[in-house]
Amino acid sequence: MKKNMTGMVAGLALMLGMATPMFAQYTGTMKVTVPFNFAVENERLQAGDYTIEQVANGRLRIHSSDGRVSTVFLALPTQRKVALEQAHFIFHRYGSDYFLAKIWTPGLDTGWEVLQGKLETEIAKNKTVRVETATLLGH
Repeated sequence: MKKNMTGMVAGLALMLGMATPMFAQYTGTMKVTVPFNFAVENERLQAGDYTIEQVANGRLRIHSSDGRVSTVFLALPTQRKVALEQAHFIFHRYGSDYFLAKIWTPGLDTGWEVLQGKLETEIAKNKTVRVETATLLGH
């Protein structure tokens, strides 16, 4: 059993190690104007202009244009079949609560899936609240 678990962990580490260079290609910043309050993992952010950039393996930073708000969050690399010309920011919406869920990088078929924070996880468990999505284009 321990041998199988060790092999699975080693295989996962190898897969992530191979995927990292592919997703590390986009090193630019992405800008977005968010017209509603939202959360990234466990951080609540106000509506406004934001810049997102990759800072380390699987870590992204979002900061407000005025420089007053900045937070680093974890995201997993993801891929789509077709590249998008502009950055796309996908939010999950539960009632009036918005959560940054996915970021598609401009000009590439790669992106980032943001890990759910505690608040979104709790809301998602509530079967009476339906999840919808909102998409914003970067600029």
